[in-house]
Amino acid sequence: MKKIILPLLLILTVGMLAAVESEPSEIVGYFKKTVNEGSFQSLSLPFAYSSLNVNNVIGDQFNEGDVLLDINSGITTTYYEGFGWDGELTDLSYGNAYYVNRVIPNGQKTYYILGKVDPQGFTKTIYGNNSFTAFGLNEATPILIIADNSPFGTLPSNGDVILEIDTGLTTTYYEGYGWDGELQVITPSNGYYYNSTPGSANFSWTYSPSRSLNLQPTLSGSRTKK
Repeated sequence: MKKIILPLLLILTVGMLAAVESEPSEIVGYFKKTVNEGSFQSLSLPFAYSSLNVNNVIGDQFNEGDVLLDINSGITTTYYEGFGWDGELTDLSYGNAYYVNRVIPNGQKTYYILGKVDPQGFTKTIYGNNSFTAFGLNEATPILIIADNSPFGTLPSNGDVILEIDTGLTTTYYEGYGWDGELQVITPSNGYYYNSTPGSANFSWTYSPSRSLNLQPTLSGSRTKK
């Protein structure tokens, strides 16, 4: 993985902005992220891959003992130098959110998420009754939460909250009005919590990205009993 990162970055000097304005199937892009020593940082997949194995997506950019954790399931994988990632978490998933744990004394780490700009859909269960469900969007460009074609459509309940994990910014859903708050976009590669209201039911959320230039999604989904 290290051997291909620098050549790819040199090729991608036009950056992500130019990349997402082109035909998605023809574009390879990257995001640069930095995690501090002894801390946790959220991560989601903004790109598409032929293999979602952790070793294929993340490669050997980390150091001995660093951990990747699926926030919803709690399963993990640990990096071992000279071997790679090993643990119960073997494959990443579109729409999931993860924690990168940069352990002491490995120091601050800058790493890259590389892949093909080809947004992928997914279906997740958003848990009700004041639960927190971690998620991310498989998108290489920011997606408006408050737009008429919001990623969540008409599925939310009054008082549901979306929280950006790393910044703490939030937005709240008000029936008859929509989402309102400091958090206005879902940012590629970041992780989020969907916090449902007490007494609300689980619902099945299907995210189907558009291939149009603005990459805004079309939605389908239904509420299901807990």
